[in-house]
Parts: sequence; structure tokens; C-alpha cells
Amino acid sequence: MKTLFRNIIAAVMLMSFAATFTACEEDAPDNIHAVDELIGEWSWITDSGDAGNCDVNISTMNDMIIIQNFQNQGANETIQAEVNGDSFDFEGEIANSSYIITEGHGTILSNWTVIKILYTITDGNVTDKISATLTKTNVTAKKK
Repeated sequence: MKTLFRNIIAAVMLMSFAATFTACEEDAPDNIHAVDELIGEWSWITDSGDAGNCDVNISTMNDMIIIQNFQNQGANETIQAEVNGDSFDFEGEIANSSYIITEGHGTILSNWTVIKILYTITDGNVTDKISATLTKTNVTAKKK
């Protein structure tokens, strides 16, 4: 009887011990990214449309990204977008320019070193659909 009682107690303790370690949170997977990873210089290559190629700078403010020199319009011409997962949407006037984006979408790819964007832009007279690829020029290893 004592042996059965000891075996039951040992089994309960073993299950409690196992449950403790099973319930622990695992480390975050490596595919979790922070908006700050987008900060830096990016090369803009126009895939379609009339925007041309240029270098842009991305900075952040809270969960917003700010793309400076958007569509090669100059350092003061910016758009802002809130990042949601690995994408963002944007619209409105490009700050300090006469261009208005009626709809825009960006998808962040390749471990957050490439951004594909597609947007519709107008100056009030001409409307153009633009597709571009942004590639981060100074990629640093992700901290672990």
C-alpha cells in the first residue's frame, strides 16, 4: 500500500513539474519585427509608372513610418503610413507638394529589407498608377 501511495505522489509531482515547463512562454520567433527596423536609407526603383528612381529615407514616429523624398520629390516631400504587421496603407497629399495619393499600399518583404509599393497619384490633371520596389541599402544584422 505504501508503494502505491508513493507511486501516486511521484506521478502527481512529475505531472506538476511537466506542466510548469510546458506552460512557460517560448522566446519570440525570429520573424517578429519592430517598425524601427525600417529606419534608414532605401533605394527606390520604379517598376511601372512615371516616378523614376531615387534614394529615400525612412524614419519612424510611434507605429508610423515617414518616407522622405517620396517619388523623388525632394527631402521635404513625405508620406506617412501606419505599419500593421508586414504591410501599410497610405493616402492623402504628399507633404509640401501638389501631388495627392488616392490609394496606396506597401508590403514589407525579405526579412524587412524590401518594400513593394503600389499607389495611385494625381496632381489634379493627370492620374498615374505607380509600382515601385524599395531596397534597404545599409542592412545590419538583426539583434537577438
